Amino acid sequence: MKCVYCKADVLNGDPITVSGLGPAHRGCFENSLVEQRVFRHLNLRSLPDADLRELLDMAKMEMNVREAEHQSVDLWEDDVLFC
Repeated sequence: MKCVYCKADVLNGDPITVSGLGPAHRGCFENSLVEQRVFRHLNLRSLPDADLRELLDMAKMEMNVREAEHQSVDLWEDDVLFC
């Protein structure tokens, strides 16, 4: 069986079956996803500019929320309350 991307024998590498395409090397498939800019079945190249900007804004907001949840607030820093 030949890889649908590089046409080499898949049994010599790390074989997978790509739905709708056929057998492939895992590395060839991953390289293809990077080239196509696909993330979790979302083809970023197919998004209009406005949608891509909105996705970027939403991702930044989510990252900010997650970072804020992990930061601890030190209420007693270096203040001396009683002497």
